[in-house]
Order: sequence, then structure tokens, then C-alpha cells
Amino acid sequence: MDKHYPEIGRETITMRWGDMDAVGHLNNTYYFRYLEQVRINWLDRMGLSINPESTGPVIAHTGCTFKRELTYPATVEVTIEVEKLGRSSLKLRHHFYRQGDPETVYAIGEATLVWVNYQTGQSIPLPEVIRTQVEAALAAAENQS
Repeated sequence: MDKHYPEIGRETITMRWGDMDAVGHLNNTYYFRYLEQVRINWLDRMGLSINPESTGPVIAHTGCTFKRELTYPATVEVTIEVEKLGRSSLKLRHHFYRQGDPETVYAIGEATLVWVNYQTGQSIPLPEVIRTQVEAALAAAENQS
């Protein structure tokens, strides 16, 4: 069974007809597009919109384990969970659920983000707003266990 980490967000995405592949389920590439959209929305809410003239995240690693097929029509809920907090990096874990079926995990995604200065390409410390949110989620999870 996959471990769940402290949840710091959750997004709902409505699956479109064109997101399916030839055999009638969500195309594997769309899981990554959904993960990207979830991260962008999360960053936007914190005031950290992507700006190539500034600083922001780059993907150091991403992956997805497909557990069950998602078929149209579906509203997909994707969690944002923090697995590891580093100086300049953040490892996120994501669980895909079908709305109305909160017990079944359809896929498990992961992404490691490294915060960089886009002009120099050098890593920099994570923004304080991220560190504060993640540390609060980690502390809350620790208090519950």
C-alpha cells in the first residue's frame, strides 16, 4: 500500500473527451499534464506564478504509477502531498481519485521540484511561503500521529 504524506492541497480536474486514448481511458500523458496544472494552480495561489525573468521551480524528477483506468466522464481529484522538504527542493506526492470514489487510488504521481534562479540556472533556497506551508503541514501530521 502506498504511503500518504501530509496533504497541502487538492485540485479537481474535469476529464475531457479528448483526454482519452484509443482504448477509452485517460491517456498516460494527461496524468502528467494534470500534475503540471495542479502544481501551477498551487503556486499561483501562493503568489508564485512562473516568471522566466525571476526565480521558480524546475522539475528534477517526475513519475507516475498507474493503478486503475480512469474513463470518461470523470471528475478527477488530485492531491498535493509533501514527501520531503529540502533547502532548495521539494518532493511532492500526488494521488489521483475519481470524484465520488474517495477510497480508490487510480494513480500515484511524484515530482521533485528544485527552486532556481532562471537567469543563472543556480539553485536557491525555497521561498519562505512554501517552507512555511510545508512545515505547518508536517507539524500537523506529526501531532496527529
